[in-house]
Amino acid sequence: MNLIEKASALAIPALITGDKTAASTTTTFSTLLPVIINWVGFISVIVAFIFLVISGFLYLTAGGNAEQAKKGLQGILNAVIGMVIIALSWGVLTAVVGLLVNDKTNVAASAASLLIHTRIS
Repeated sequence: MNLIEKASALAIPALITGDKTAASTTTTFSTLLPVIINWVGFISVIVAFIFLVISGFLYLTAGGNAEQAKKGLQGILNAVIGMVIIALSWGVLTAVVGLLVNDKTNVAASAASLLIHTRIS
C-alpha cells in the first residue's frame, strides 16, 4: 500500500471527478489528486493568458506614453514568466503524484522514476 492510499481513508463521490458513468461509485484521494492538479493548472493558465492579453492591449494602446508602454511590457514579461512557472510546476507535481500513486501510465512519472533509479544505481 502506497502513501496516498494510506492517507485516503475518506472516500469522495465520483461525481466530483466528473465521471458520469458511475455516479454511485466512490473514488479515493489518489484518483482525485491528479484531477485537482489539472484543474488548478488549467485555471492558472487561463488567468495568465488573460493577464497577457490585458498587458498586450495596454502596451499597444500606449501611444507616446513611455510609462504605459513600460507597464505593458513588464506585464507581458510577468505573464510569460508565470506561464513557464505554471508549466514547470505542473510537470513536477504530475511526476511526484505519479511516483506516489505508482501510476504506470503517467509518462512524466515514469521518466522521473527512471531518472531517480539510474542516479541511485
